[in-house]
Amino acid sequence: MLDEGFFLTIAGLAMSFAGFAGLMNALRRRGETWEPMELYQLRIIVAYAITTLFGSVLVVPFVELFGQHDGVQWLGALMLIASSALAVGNMRSDISGGHGTVLSRRVRATFTTITVVGLIALVGTVITGAPALYRLALILMLAMPAGTFVYVVARINR
Repeated sequence: MLDEGFFLTIAGLAMSFAGFAGLMNALRRRGETWEPMELYQLRIIVAYAITTLFGSVLVVPFVELFGQHDGVQWLGALMLIASSALAVGNMRSDISGGHGTVLSRRVRATFTTITVVGLIALVGTVITGAPALYRLALILMLAMPAGTFVYVVARINR
């Protein structure tokens, strides 16, 4: 059996990031409008956090239903689809300038690298059923809301 503690910890961290986004929304002053970049950042935090949450929590039922190898493979395939959809949506928004701000090359390169390595880890999970690759993929998926959180906090009062 897989170490359930790891997956529950990742799920808890993912919920913390989703909660952070909710707190940001709750603390917003009445009548104050959201800038496109702020909406984009909140969407990234929530989308990746919720996807990571479900990817972490679903490990136990998938492994119990299909066995460790097949369960991790099937869940890896499901998460590959979800992560690819998030990545494509994120790239489309960035390329079209949908968030109203041009991100620096360093920031774009960092988030692109995280995304690509995470997708490669998920492809490896689908091919091999290796729990270690799936753990790596979940950590990298969690790096997206974490990195966005750091980016937001670093720019407070700028």
